[in-house]
Formats: sequence, structure tokens, C-alpha cells
Amino acid sequence: MKKIINKIDLFWNKKSFSFLLIILAIYIFIVIPLVNEKMLGEIIFFIFYFLLLSSGLPFLIQNKRVSIIFILIIAPFVLLFSQTLFRAAWLSVCADGFIVLYCLSLGTIILIKTFSKTHITTHRVEGAIVVYLLLGFSFSSLFHIVYTLDGQGTFRGMENYSRTEFMYFSLTTLTTVGYGDISPINTVARSLSNLESLIGQLYPAILIARLISMEYTSSKERVNH
Repeated sequence: MKKIINKIDLFWNKKSFSFLLIILAIYIFIVIPLVNEKMLGEIIFFIFYFLLLSSGLPFLIQNKRVSIIFILIIAPFVLLFSQTLFRAAWLSVCADGFIVLYCLSLGTIILIKTFSKTHITTHRVEGAIVVYLLLGFSFSSLFHIVYTLDGQGTFRGMENYSRTEFMYFSLTTLTTVGYGDISPINTVARSLSNLESLIGQLYPAILIARLISMEYTSSKERVNH
């Protein structure tokens, strides 16, 4: 039993960022855009959502209490499933809110690990990319909350106000592409869009500068020793 636990710990120490990045990329770029919201689509959606939650579990366990972990992981999953059955707006808002809290908690922990004082590796670069994708995922949930509370007057250009469209709008805003096919009308949605585009510009700039600085310092220390 101890050998199995040790192998699991070794896997997560070396492959956790890679596994989380793969699951997150598949979820954002394949599952959400291509899978419809009918019964089969919702089953696939929940499977990948569970994988996304569980793949971040090792990071949260090391830094949070078990009760908090249980709330962040189980609560949104239960709320999303309940919302699918009962189609209640407040369930959707609560589920999206927990998703945002989960992504922010996970992203904060990953950034702490990414910028810890050791030499730069591919593993840590993957962690930085994971946080960037988590930001896009979080803002798509925030936009969905605003839509749920304010209705179809929140955005101009959306056809069916699905998760696909919110994810698309979030990523185009985060990367500051700004095609203009979808635009926010609601004041809160506009403020969130401005905030996301600002983060989308500053995060890569600060990240690259920090990683280069850390690598330079690490290389200098290795030469001196």
C-alpha cells in the first residue's frame, strides 16, 4: 500500500501540471465548444468537469483544510448536476460562483509553486499556462453569472447564450483579440471585460519577465557553485 501511495505522490510531483494542463485544454478547447448541451453532451461535460476538479486536488490538499477542499470540489459538482435537473437560476449562479472560487484557489497555489525559488523547468512553465487558462475559465463563469442575473440584455451578438459562447468571448477578451462579434452591454459585464483584458495583457508580460529573471539568477548561482 505504501509503495502505491509513494508512486502516486511521485506521479503528482512530476506530472501534475502536465495532467492538469491536458485536462484543462481538452475541456476548454474541445468539450465546451464541440459537445452540445443535450443528455450525452452533459454527461461528457460532467466527466471532464470531475477530472478537472480532481486533477487539482493534490495542490489543494497540501495547502487547505479537508473541509474547504470538500466544499470547493463537491459543492459545484452537485450544484451543476442539480441545475441540469431543475433548471433553477440560483443553482446556476451558485455553481458558477464555486467554480470561480475553485479556480482562484487552485491558480494561487500553482503560482506559488511556479515562482518558488528553484531553477526553471518545463513543469513550472506548464503551471503558468494552467493559471492563464484558469483565468479564462473563471471569467467565462463570471460572465455566465451576469447573464443569469440580468438576462439576454447583457451581451450583444450571442445566439443562444451557451457555455461555448461565454468561453469564446472570455478567451478572445483575455488574449485581447477583440473580434467585435460579441460585445458586453451590461455595466458589470463591461467592467469584467475590461478587467480580463487588462489581466490578459499584464500576466504574460509580468510572467515572462519574472521567469527570465529567475532563470538568470538560478543560472548565475549554478555557475558560481
